[in-house]
Amino acid sequence: MEKKLTILCASAHPDDIELQCAGTLIRYVKEGHKVYMAVAATGNVGSKIHTGPEIEAIRAKEAQRGADIIGAELIMLDFKDGEVWLDNPTWKTYVDLIRRTNPDVILTHERDDYVHDHSNVGENVYRAAIWASTANIPDTKYEPINHIPTIFYFEPLGMSRVAPADHYVDITQEYDQKIEAFKQHESQHGDFLEKQFGIKDWFEYVEAMNKLRGFQCGCKYAEAFRVVQTWPNHKPYRLLPPVQFASR
Repeated sequence: MEKKLTILCASAHPDDIELQCAGTLIRYVKEGHKVYMAVAATGNVGSKIHTGPEIEAIRAKEAQRGADIIGAELIMLDFKDGEVWLDNPTWKTYVDLIRRTNPDVILTHERDDYVHDHSNVGENVYRAAIWASTANIPDTKYEPINHIPTIFYFEPLGMSRVAPADHYVDITQEYDQKIEAFKQHESQHGDFLEKQFGIKDWFEYVEAMNKLRGFQCGCKYAEAFRVVQTWPNHKPYRLLPPVQFASR
């Protein structure tokens, strides 16, 4: 990629990004592109031990450490868990987020994910991307941008309920750094998520997911994406670190 890009990765909760697409973001940073990580919710329900304010503070620090390892600028939108809605104020928050960061590429959740915070972030990003370039939207803080970003969906947990991936990014060299970023979210490892989801070892899950995607595209570890096909979304140059197509 000769053109230097700006990347916005929009997720629902702290650690979603590290889990799903940190390797790709690390590649972007290595290639000299600007990366923003925008996290919608504070993670205030992510503990059975700490109070809401306590776990919010813990997870904010974990998110910052993860972003630092990736090399990205962190933006916290400060919604409460379970309260990322499809409404006008939330949509305008995402219009302003896109205007503020002015991205060429947005990576975000599928609009059919397992929890509504995830799905609604993806839906709000999808709805806001085209309007971020238009003028005269009331109650917004930032000036319109002059283009429409291209959106890629990273895959949901379980790698199911969505159309097959059509883009792969080789993260073999970035895998260890991705895992180091994910490790920063210590509050979410161990008993809490085992009791919530029945997964004892999240690092084993990440390795299995990235190995499978690597097998599909001919490398050791990979992350997979699906490009949004709606017009006007495509560009005549590469937008992901060297792309391989599923239908090769």
